[in-house]
Formats: sequence, structure tokens, C-alpha cells
Amino acid sequence: MGLTLSTPPISLTLAFGDDAKADVTGRWTAANLGSAQVYLQVADDGGTFVTPAVTASGNPDFVYSLPLSNAVVPGTRAGTITVRACEDVQCVKPYASASQTLSYKVEITPMPEWETTQGNAAHNAYVPITLDVTRFAKAWEWKRPAVSTSTTTGPIFPVVTSGRMVYVAADGVSTAGPGLFALDEKDGTVKWSQQFTLRYGSLNPPAASGGTVYVPTTGHEDTFLWAFDAADGTPQMQSGFRTQWADILAPTVKDGVAYVNSGYYGGVVYAFERSTGLKKWEASGGTYGMNTPALDDANRLYAHNGSTLTVLDSRDGTLVGSIGPQPGGLQVDHRATPIVGAENSVTGFVGDWYNETRPLRNYAIDTLSERWTSVKTYRAYPAVAKGVIYAASNNPKSFDAIDEKTGQVLWSWIPGTADTVFFHNVVVTNNLAFVSTNRALYAIDLATRKPVWQTPTPGQVAISASRMLYIMPGTTDVYGYPSSGSDGRLLAFRTR
Repeated sequence: MGLTLSTPPISLTLAFGDDAKADVTGRWTAANLGSAQVYLQVADDGGTFVTPAVTASGNPDFVYSLPLSNAVVPGTRAGTITVRACEDVQCVKPYASASQTLSYKVEITPMPEWETTQGNAAHNAYVPITLDVTRFAKAWEWKRPAVSTSTTTGPIFPVVTSGRMVYVAADGVSTAGPGLFALDEKDGTVKWSQQFTLRYGSLNPPAASGGTVYVPTTGHEDTFLWAFDAADGTPQMQSGFRTQWADILAPTVKDGVAYVNSGYYGGVVYAFERSTGLKKWEASGGTYGMNTPALDDANRLYAHNGSTLTVLDSRDGTLVGSIGPQPGGLQVDHRATPIVGAENSVTGFVGDWYNETRPLRNYAIDTLSERWTSVKTYRAYPAVAKGVIYAASNNPKSFDAIDEKTGQVLWSWIPGTADTVFFHNVVVTNNLAFVSTNRALYAIDLATRKPVWQTPTPGQVAISASRMLYIMPGTTDVYGYPSSGSDGRLLAFRTR
């Protein structure tokens, strides 16, 4: 008896979470079998692919599509797939000379975690994955514990993720102090928590990067950047900076340095070394409240106050240049972030948060100049991917795809009459854009430009490296404030 495989050695490069299959094709030949059966066994010594049970093979030609195991993690996996023909279903008696092997190598690249405001240090809310909405399914729901004196739970801040954990920060409510909770992505159980005393004026949104969770407290003399071990909550640093009783956005973390935008009577960016907890530098820029800087991959940091974009060297805080000022930028809560998009392109909201809806302005970094300012005004935190800005406008009401170079609207989606307002944040993947109205969270197909999925729980959105979709529900919104409208719940949806 003989067995041959026609499939060449397998080489795959995948993003973590991608669906993939290995097709194994071959043929067995035999003479004078009589009433004997041929059973085929497929085995993978590396455990990378899911192999089928041993089955009788009535047809000499065979094809096996072996799906990737859900247990694989990022990294390089190499192994051998073996196909053998046997006389029995247990494959105790293999036929002589009827076994072949096929080598494989699979490179699985890690996906980015949701680390800070709008996902990453660029704040572009782009997640480089392709999602199938038919596979979306609710996994679990978590609710902030009620305070001791009532059934009130209070709001939570937008979440961040790291290493199959999701981190939730909640400010103090009634007699309950501020808290930081680490939840298991699998089922939402609390793995550890840190409680802060009521003496800390405000807890602010968290960030997570490099195995560390960061969370700022602000309250004049109680203003600190705290850091905890992401796995078990062990305290790692408590570093002071200055603020004017302001609330701030999540720190921005890159290459082991955490940056916060705060200050006292004027915006200041502070840079802290994770390894020592020491302040690395400070420099003027941005605003003292509801702001965080953005960083690119060329050692440039961007701080924006709605009128002036300040460009600093992220290594030492020296001034690279600035663009502006323009009318409308006051030293008040900015409630927005600069967004790094294509090379030499940064976009930000014009003006302060009192306007609620604001134009977008794009800056050319190589020439330190304005490129364009939008005619329309926008509200939700935008997303940027592949040269397109995705933003939501309430007057006239539309979700717009905007050319990053020219500011021209490429296409728009207009929701129904029951959807009266856009808010929260926009998140974009390779094929979908997520946006909330007052009545639903929608997934807009970027090819058809129409909704292909929705859930009646609008809110802040985040997507983890393991492709869990998180929603922090809220049907109201105080413009740009991170926890506004939150009902204290966190919903998790599996997407694969």
C-alpha cells in the first residue's frame, strides 16, 4: 500500500486572532484490499492545528482543512503534520509504507492592546484586524460594586487592556472611594483591585503598557501618577506632578515612559520613567485639564490646546516647533487629544470643549503649518486609519469619512430619525467603523458604507489584542468627559 501528499511545506504569517486553515491534500493506493477498510489518521506534533478524528476513507483522494487551534499565542510555531493509513479505527495497525509527513512554520504576530485614550500613543483608535460580525456574541457583563449606603454604582472610566486582562478605574461615589479593578477577559471576574482613599480629589482614566497599569489622581497636593503591576496589582511607583484641581485624560505611554498633560495655570507635559518613577522632564504645552499628548515613531510628542499645536522632542522635552495660535483656544479643559495619522500629519479639534461640537484641523508637521480646517463641526472622538479620518457630526447629522490630506468628505452615513445625536468615540478596524448614537452602537461596513451590526447599548468602545470588544454603556454624554453617561457597567463581546 502507498500514500502520497501533494501539499508543499506550509508557511503562514498571521496576525493573532486571524482565522487560518492548513489544507492537506493527498492520495492513497492499494491492491487486493478485499473487504479490508482504509482508515486515515492526521496528527500534528506541534498542536498548532486542530486535527480530525480517525475516519474510514472510501475515496483514495483526500483533502483535510485543518483550522488553527484557538490555544495558539503570538510567536513562531513549527511542527510536522503526519497522515497515515491504518487497518483499524484506533490506528493500532498502520499499513506498511503508508505514512507521510508535511512540515509547517507559522508566524503569529501580536496584536496591539488597547493601552490608553483611543487605543494607543497616536490616539488614532485604529485596530489592524478584520472582523466578522456574524461571530459577535456577548461574553459577559460586569458592574461596578454598589456603594455601601445605597444601590448606586456610579460611573466608570474607559477601559484599557493588557495580557488578557481588562482594567477599569472608577472615581469616588458617595462613601465609596476611588478604585482600580483588574478583570479576567475570559469571564469578567475580578483578579485584583486597588482602593484609593477619599482624600484623593479625583481618580482619572487608566493606561496600560509593558506589564504596568498607570492611573493618575488629581487634587492639588494629592496629584500623583501611580503604577501597578498588571498581573497582580503590586504597587510600582507613586510620582507627584502639579495640577489645578483638574481632571485629566489617561496617560500616554511609549517605550517605558509615561506622559501626562496637566499643569498649574497653564498646560504642562510631564514625562516619567517607568523603571525609576522619576520625572524625566517637563515642558509647556497643551492644557491643564482633560488632555493627553500624542506621540509618533520619530521621537516627536504633540500637545494641543485647541489653538496651538506644540511639538516637543519626546526624549528630553525640548521644543521642536509650534503651529498657531488660532482663535478659540483657552486654557480650560480641552476634552480631546491630538491624533497622529499618516506621516507628518496630526489632526485635532479646534477650540475648547464649551463649543461641544468643533471643527477639525489638520497640521503638516514637516512644514509646521496648517493643512486644512473642516467646514463642519464634530463631536465624538474621531479615528484615523489609512489616510482617512472617521468623525461624527450632529449638525448636519452624519458620520463622515474624511480625506486626511485634503479635508474633503469622501462619503457619509446618515442614521435614522430615532438617532438624534452622536457621541462617545469612534473606533476603526480594517473593515468596520464603530460609532454610537443615543440609541445604539453601530458597526459600519467600510466597503458598503452601511451598518452591518448594532446593539442597543451605545457607549465608549475598546478592542483588546485578543479581539474582545468592550462597551462602556451610556445613553447620555457630557461632552468629552470620560465617565459621563456611564451606568457603571462593562459589556464584553467575543468577535471570533
